[in-house]
Amino acid sequence: MLSLFVGSGVLVFGILSHILHLESSSYWDGMALCFGLVSVELFRVCCLTLSWAINLRTGIRLKAGFCMLGFSKIISLRTHSRVSVGQMVNVLTSDSNKVFGAVLLGPLVLPFPLLLVICSMYTCYILDYTALIGFFIFLIFIVLQFVFARLINHFQQRAAMITAGRVRTVNELLIYIKLIKMYVWERAFSSRITDIRTSERRMLEKAALIQNLSVTISPLAPIIAVMCTFVVHTWLGLPIDTSTAYPVLTIFNCMRFILAMLPAAVNLLAEAAVSVKRLKKLLLIENPEPYILKKTENRSAAVIMEKATLSWTTPLHPADTEDRDDLVSKTRHTEVLPALRNVSFTLQKGRLLGVCGNVGSGKTSLICSLLEQMHLQQGSVSVDGSIAYLSRQAWIFYGTVQDNILMGEPLDRSRYNRVISSCSLEADLRILPHGDQTMLGEQGVNLSEGQKQRISLARAVYSNRDVYLLDDPLSSFDAHVGKQIFEECIIKQLKGKSILLVTHQLQYMELCDEVLVLKDGTVLEAGGHLDLMRAEGHYAELITKHLREQPLREEKKKVELNEPINEGITNPAFQMSDENTGTPSTFCTPADQLMDQENSRNSLVTWRTFQEYCRAAGGYCVSLFILLIFILLMTNTAMCYWWLSFWLRHGHGSANVSSAERGNLSLNPDLSFYQLWFGVMIAVLLTVCMIKCFCYIKVTLHASTSLHNSLLEKVISSPMSFFDTTPTSRILSCFSRCQDEIDSLMPHHLNVLLSLCMITVCICIINSIIFPIMVLPVFILVTVLSLLLWMFRGNIIQLKVTESISRSPCVSLCTSIAQGLSTIQSYHKTHNFTKRLKKLLDANANHLLLFHYGMRWLAFLADSLCAVMTLPVALLVVFVSNDVSSPPVKALALCFIIQLTTNSQTMIQSLLEVEIRFLSVERQLEYIQGCESETSGQLHVDQVSEDWPQHGAITFLDYKMRYRKNSPVVLNELQLHIRAGEKLGIVGRAGSGKSSLAVALFRLVEPTGGRILIDGVDITSIRLSDLRSKLSIIPQEPVLFTGTVRYNLDPFSSYSDEEIWAALEKTYMKDTISKLDKKLQTELTDNGGKLSVGQRQLMCLSRALLRDSKIVLLDQATASVDAATDTQIQITISEAFRCCTVLTFTHRINTVLQADHILVLDHGEVVEFDHPDVLRQKPESLFSHLLSAAITGPS
Repeated sequence: MLSLFVGSGVLVFGILSHILHLESSSYWDGMALCFGLVSVELFRVCCLTLSWAINLRTGIRLKAGFCMLGFSKIISLRTHSRVSVGQMVNVLTSDSNKVFGAVLLGPLVLPFPLLLVICSMYTCYILDYTALIGFFIFLIFIVLQFVFARLINHFQQRAAMITAGRVRTVNELLIYIKLIKMYVWERAFSSRITDIRTSERRMLEKAALIQNLSVTISPLAPIIAVMCTFVVHTWLGLPIDTSTAYPVLTIFNCMRFILAMLPAAVNLLAEAAVSVKRLKKLLLIENPEPYILKKTENRSAAVIMEKATLSWTTPLHPADTEDRDDLVSKTRHTEVLPALRNVSFTLQKGRLLGVCGNVGSGKTSLICSLLEQMHLQQGSVSVDGSIAYLSRQAWIFYGTVQDNILMGEPLDRSRYNRVISSCSLEADLRILPHGDQTMLGEQGVNLSEGQKQRISLARAVYSNRDVYLLDDPLSSFDAHVGKQIFEECIIKQLKGKSILLVTHQLQYMELCDEVLVLKDGTVLEAGGHLDLMRAEGHYAELITKHLREQPLREEKKKVELNEPINEGITNPAFQMSDENTGTPSTFCTPADQLMDQENSRNSLVTWRTFQEYCRAAGGYCVSLFILLIFILLMTNTAMCYWWLSFWLRHGHGSANVSSAERGNLSLNPDLSFYQLWFGVMIAVLLTVCMIKCFCYIKVTLHASTSLHNSLLEKVISSPMSFFDTTPTSRILSCFSRCQDEIDSLMPHHLNVLLSLCMITVCICIINSIIFPIMVLPVFILVTVLSLLLWMFRGNIIQLKVTESISRSPCVSLCTSIAQGLSTIQSYHKTHNFTKRLKKLLDANANHLLLFHYGMRWLAFLADSLCAVMTLPVALLVVFVSNDVSSPPVKALALCFIIQLTTNSQTMIQSLLEVEIRFLSVERQLEYIQGCESETSGQLHVDQVSEDWPQHGAITFLDYKMRYRKNSPVVLNELQLHIRAGEKLGIVGRAGSGKSSLAVALFRLVEPTGGRILIDGVDITSIRLSDLRSKLSIIPQEPVLFTGTVRYNLDPFSSYSDEEIWAALEKTYMKDTISKLDKKLQTELTDNGGKLSVGQRQLMCLSRALLRDSKIVLLDQATASVDAATDTQIQITISEAFRCCTVLTFTHRINTVLQADHILVLDHGEVVEFDHPDVLRQKPESLFSHLLSAAITGPS
């Protein structure tokens, strides 16, 4: 900072004094001043670069340390009920980045007060006390910058809240896209997202306008301060000439650095302080007090719980204090309600204890109590031996399949192979592209629930622990796979281990050594299976009901063993749950991983991307108009400098003055004329500045909104194959991170780049006009800078892309670890994951450091070249005769060239930042230009009547379907006729083609051959919207979207309130909705909020009733509800859809025994089609086998 003052102030003042008093100065004095100026400038560049380097290194170290400190606390937590997973990950990512930014820029503000004091004293020495006017104006600008920063932060926070809502809605759209397409709700979601985007844009415009104004006035502040100072100075009649005017101007120009950096640095420091407070509160979170005794009194017992009462919250916990931020949950209770009350049981060593009970009875809480995740109020808990834990929701972390199974244990190949076999993973590993070395990411999103659960089970079995806590491990398997795993893994592989098995599959209870029945957090019954059955209590009631209504449990989430490995979205709404959509060779080459890894093959932005952005902004004419405004603004700024030079060149004007007063502006008779034009120029300058800011923001946000809406339109109209092969997170990042960069960061850096480029061009042109010989140095400078950019630009951007890619595993690992704390704690693997994260953080830190060092090195070279450019200009100023070029004009050239050295580093950085941000534009354009509409292949469209279909008859004529090219046929030459109004039950084993039949009817996949006729109309000849709007589906997993009750039932407002209430009454939901505060206008969040699963399913049934379709599909609509709700749904279906054609895809055979016909599929072919009574009387029929398998337990 001191060198900046010396170069811009002292040496410039010396050079100008030298050229004005040549008679009293020597040749060598001028030469020394010129070389002194360039030396000081080079010294400043070196010091600034060294400061950046030290700050970068320190900031990256502190960032990693901050992240590891928070991670060490998080991974030590046994429960995170007081802090959400998102909040924990936010501390490790966003907050650590804020600390890095504060360390990077914070130290630069420390010398600012000293620089202000020195500059103010020196300008007062040169000019007079009126120089304080300029400093006062500068202080006003600094205060304005702080005000702008606060306003920007305020509007950005409000915009962030709207953005979060938009991204959440887009996420819902992507997750439930199949169901949305079936409902034909694409337009409703598109309108809703665009409406949210409109509100978001309004808020972003306010923030961006203020930010743009803040950036634009920084270069204008020096000339405005100088103008005001000189006008007041001359109005007071104080002396001023070239030797005093330009040093003041250069000093004010050097202080522009303060104006630009100070608000940003202070804002970062403030945000870092908030981040540190968040980390502090995270560190202060306490674990439950240890209460498990490591040894049991009875040596033959593995687990003993005696009269234990446990709760999820700390007893006598004080009320939430007011100063807590959102890191700590604001919904904690001061009143402690125990989850388990007076529980007593003993698990003997080597025995299998089965735990059962209704939903909410405390089964999972029992397991959590053995993991010390709860608070013990009374009683005792003892565990003798090490624990292996399998959670109900399978946990997969970022790593290979083998890493997930071994979890840090040494590899014992024979034991490993036995575990793989007993957990039925051999077939899965054969179809994975790299076997057990296949990388899993995003919580194993491309694996089925069954595959993830088997990997988690294999992890538990391989760990070879003493006590096994299994929380409903068989829920994700069909009857065959579940039976095999129970027999081969739990019974045989874990023989001799102590096992506590929580399950809803009651057919396995008779094979448990003991049974524990829970109800409302208490032990209702305990004993052997036969003893409890003889007692005819609650357990006997559960078993009796289970035998009467036991479903044929097939896989719920995805296909087992032969399912598509490359599916990108887990859609709980409507799965192709039983389809064999292709072999591994269809989707993977030997070099492929399971997850498509991000790559950096196209790190440089093409000109076509810039052209497309210009088109999105409104076309080339609009873009040219914005460029002309920038040129006009810079021309106006240059005119202000030229007017000062023109005024100084006329000096005292026509007044008679002594030799000592020559050049004194205050003595000019036309003083008021010059002052007036100064004021006019300031007014014009500020006006153009405002116009430029307003137009620029409107155009850039119009461009980003156009790209967003085009992307949304393309994605939402894409076929299902696109969503099956593209991970959700990758699409979502285009709507979140990429959109944020296009909205805010890219326009900001582009604005800085254009402004500095115009200033640089202006400086080069003015210097070339004043000294024509400067054309040669300017040409050399441009050539060398272009060569440097050509050499460094690609590599620096490549480093940035590599850094972004290396950051993804860190975030994925942090997220997965935060979600799997219970598992990590139970296996005592905190050290392994800490070591793994350290390795990933080190790799990311290396890439981050190299990227910043590369950018700073290029900026240093550019700064050095520009600093060297001051030498020829300074020499020309000193040695060119005043008769050839007047001193004010030469002073103008010197003033401009010094500005070049202070602007070059920021200009180079902005250039690189703009190109990096344009990668987000390119990524969006890949989807916009690459996605095909699902109707793109339909050449001819027929119109259908409003009342079509009138009957609901369905005919399949030689119908064939495959999900993708070269994949196996999933429906093979179906010949089938379903009569109008018929009730058809569709059953079959996993992979038989049941769900493919529904996919075919909705045309989610186009046929390979044959036709489907509905009331004689070929469904491929009509519009998709006409077809899907006439069909209704009730999915297995009920889905409610974020929005009002009415929006969830009727997003297009096509029905009256009376019709909606009538539908709710038929589904027994009228009373429930009536009790809500706002009734139909009540906002639903988190997939229905507090509504139960059964109530959500009834809401989905209400949707189908409102559509009043002639054809209704039921995809295991009662698989997730209890018996009472099942009965309600069955009654409603039988009454409301009496005149409709109903296709029921079910695993509960008893629900289709009353159907008119049963369709049995196997390998995509019709094997049986007859009345259920006829098929039951044929012992050799596949339907009879399926019916008998439904009530067959393990042998």
